[in-house]
Amino acid sequence: MKRTIFLFTLILALNMIPSANASQIVIDGYATIDYPATVKLKNSGCQNIPFNYVTDDDLPRENSVFIVAITPLESKRVYGTAVWFSTQTYLGERAQPPMARIGVLKVKICRKAFKYSSNSQNLTLASRPGKFVLYFSASMTDPVNGSLIGEKTEIKRFIKFY
Repeated sequence: MKRTIFLFTLILALNMIPSANASQIVIDGYATIDYPATVKLKNSGCQNIPFNYVTDDDLPRENSVFIVAITPLESKRVYGTAVWFSTQTYLGERAQPPMARIGVLKVKICRKAFKYSSNSQNLTLASRPGKFVLYFSASMTDPVNGSLIGEKTEIKRFIKFY
């Protein structure tokens, strides 16, 4: 019986210890984002890297946006990106409803270069092991034309692929 209680307590304690693989960032006024600091790459194909977010309670549900992008250390070419956006009023009747206040942004990365969408002219870089830059950017958008307005927040962190 003592052994069972000890094992049960040990399992609970280990599950409460935060993972050394996880990091968190706060974009003031926009969101808190949890993300993996290291990612094991698949041998082939594509995979999604999860970025769990909770938006700030005061973040407007119209004309706000934040972005997560993964780039090489030496350039700003993109390995993958994900965007959270609220209702973009400049689109009028075509405007989508705001994204959820709590959720997961998934950044797609692939072992071979790929087109992020059918409209893309350029290939997105193929992922490889190494250290890369994570860019977190947030801003408000103009309700008339959708351009970024006001102060743009940019935060840089790192992620390791192995």
